[in-house]
Amino acid sequence: MIVGGFLGFLGLFLSAFVSQMELWILTYGVISGLGFGLVYSPCFTVVNFYFERRRAIAIGMVLLGTGIGSVVFPFVFQSLIAYYGLRGAVLVISALTLNICVCAALIRQPKELSHWKISLLQKANSEDESQGMKNKTNLDAKKQTCFNCHICKTKRPLFHFSLLRIPSFLIYAIGFMCSIFAYFSNFVLIPGHARVQGMDSEDIAVFLSVIGGVMVLARPAVGILADSNLIHKRNIIGAFVVVGGILSIILPWMPGFYPLIIYSVSVEIFPGSFFMYIPLLLLEITALDNLPQAQGLMNLCIALPVGISQPAAGWIRDLTGDWCWSFRVSGAVSLLAGVCFIIEPVFRPKKRLKENQTVSSETAQLENL
Repeated sequence: MIVGGFLGFLGLFLSAFVSQMELWILTYGVISGLGFGLVYSPCFTVVNFYFERRRAIAIGMVLLGTGIGSVVFPFVFQSLIAYYGLRGAVLVISALTLNICVCAALIRQPKELSHWKISLLQKANSEDESQGMKNKTNLDAKKQTCFNCHICKTKRPLFHFSLLRIPSFLIYAIGFMCSIFAYFSNFVLIPGHARVQGMDSEDIAVFLSVIGGVMVLARPAVGILADSNLIHKRNIIGAFVVVGGILSIILPWMPGFYPLIIYSVSVEIFPGSFFMYIPLLLLEITALDNLPQAQGLMNLCIALPVGISQPAAGWIRDLTGDWCWSFRVSGAVSLLAGVCFIIEPVFRPKKRLKENQTVSSETAQLENL
């Protein structure tokens, strides 16, 4: 995270002095994008190692920061550009980005995880020492060789592509890819639809701030719902993205300021909630110690729709002449995501499904004690 925060700062800082689009893509797109990508995954995965009973609520609280930023920064950007110009505004934002390094330096590995790693190495070495005694080999040489051997064995792989052989992971990947496509396209659809109806930039800033404000309230509330175990997490996110898709399809038939406000609220409550469900659903199909690799691989999958969602929405608008079909395509993709989440148990092995259901019921009973 510290390296990512520094790269984010460096990319933004260099972007302030760039005047060519090609260099802007390199500094702002590649360098800053790489930095923020290195920050994103650890923020989500580290929370799962600290919390178990109220994991969804903890993730929702982490996402409060993005909600507050979505409320404040649209107006901050406008003010910075008005007072300092584009270059000065980018310099100020780059300085703010350095706070990521400060926050990352405050994160410490849980003591339980450290003790687990130490005990694992000690156990590995003791086993090899015993084996060495049986074979009457030199104990000191055996200890040194086997210690290095087991350190290599206990290291986690950087990539865990074997997850791609799990049908449930592939179904979840398709579902999250469709969800993120529908979600991010709204940040082009809402401003474009508002301008067509004669609204100004201040109204557009209000819509985007409403999305952030709802995020502050909705994501912790959704976390409470997920931790209550009243409804399976998979069914919650499936229902949410289906509702979001339906609203996206019917919005073009409801012009006006207030329908767009209502839609902005629904964007964050329904399709926007999928962020916090990514690690929660991944933990159903993989172990906790494999979560960083699973989260990274999932982020690799959803990077494609993040990059093409907004250009695709604009391309559909240019092709059809209005934003209506862009909303409809976004809604259809969101409905497809809902179908993926709902039918996921069909692709899960029956043995693993029964084990997960047993663990979920036992966890719910323990939490109710």
